[in-house]
Amino acid sequence: MTVILFIAASLDGYIAGPDDDLSWMFTDADYGFSSFFSEVETLVMGRGTYEVIRSFGDWPYAQKRTIVVSRSSSLKIDTPETSLYCDDLPSLVARLDSEGCDRVWLVGGGELVRSFLEQGLLDEINVSMHPILLGTGVPLFPGGFRRTMLLLKDHQVFEGGLVQLVYHVMPDDDF
Repeated sequence: MTVILFIAASLDGYIAGPDDDLSWMFTDADYGFSSFFSEVETLVMGRGTYEVIRSFGDWPYAQKRTIVVSRSSSLKIDTPETSLYCDDLPSLVARLDSEGCDRVWLVGGGELVRSFLEQGLLDEINVSMHPILLGTGVPLFPGGFRRTMLLLKDHQVFEGGLVQLVYHVMPDDDF
């Protein structure tokens, strides 16, 4: 099983601006999202990300199983194919693997990404770097995780300046 972070970020490392502002993201092209989305079976996201996406209106992931990770079991889940998970992350990854899940999209946010990194549960990072500096906002990688080496697998430069970088997360014993 492969756990993949597929995410957009500003060049200065933010995944959202103040007040979860996403208006800065390029929306003029697909940037490989449709192909990626068609290949994942399960989405895993944090409570904050779930609430932000819910605030946009229609649930865009109705056709995919989504697991919302939260420390609180009182979060109201009202979207199709979505469940709440309040246990430890290694158990979740082991469960998905035992179910035969091949590709998992770690949607975000930053705190959940940090937890996956801390525990060595993230296999690939696919980040679309937008050519904008936000100056503040929600960081892509909040501090506090272990040093992590990455191996560049692929990159693509799009017209308009967006650069997509695909990294393999190296296991600790590889460096």
